[in-house]
Amino acid sequence: MVTYNVYRDGSKVASGLKEKTYTDEGLTPNTQYQYQVSAENLVGESELSDLVTLTTNYSEPQSIDVSPKTNNLNVGGLKNLTAKVSPDTAKQTVTWSSTDDKIATIDTNGKVSAVSKGQVTITATSTDKGDVKGTATVNVKQPVTGVTISPKSAEIEVGSTQQLTATIAPDNADNKKVTYSTSDDTIAVVNSSGLVTSKKEGQATITVTTEDGIKTDTAAITVVPKPEEGA
Repeated sequence: MVTYNVYRDGSKVASGLKEKTYTDEGLTPNTQYQYQVSAENLVGESELSDLVTLTTNYSEPQSIDVSPKTNNLNVGGLKNLTAKVSPDTAKQTVTWSSTDDKIATIDTNGKVSAVSKGQVTITATSTDKGDVKGTATVNVKQPVTGVTISPKSAEIEVGSTQQLTATIAPDNADNKKVTYSTSDDTIAVVNSSGLVTSKKEGQATITVTTEDGIKTDTAAITVVPKPEEGA
């Protein structure tokens, strides 16, 4: 009587089989195995068959972790997101989507492109099980592109003031904070609101600087003497 033996990865896992079919139990999902078979009778065991390579099925996906979870980008910025499907033996492929492509888009490889100011949710969906998803948040900010000071020049008398105004571009920039400085505080000083106060005759340059992007612009202040009384 002929019986059969089964070898997995070089080790015998079954022997004395009378049927020509065999089910190997307890295998790890998404794992490659190599099998060989031999026949055996009273005379002895035959040579092993040629190798047969099999790969077990993927595990069912349970969850997806998208990283980083929170992302802050300026308009025009890029960021790569990654999706980790659990368990490890599940198929790792996902599809990506954005709740608003007008704010941020995402390509098939998980690269986010920031388009305009706002917030979106990015979702990674398992290609094996559509109800298994993971999400991340993308906050898109509008950076400052420039600043203009007004007036660009002014002539004021000693002891008088001149209000300067800084206009940030674009209008929807997130951070519109600026600071003011003077080239010579013995001639003219400037406060945090852009109000210049003259001290003595001469010329001073007032500089406005944005907190975001360090954009600058300048105004030329000329301080002249007060007219003499009765002149």
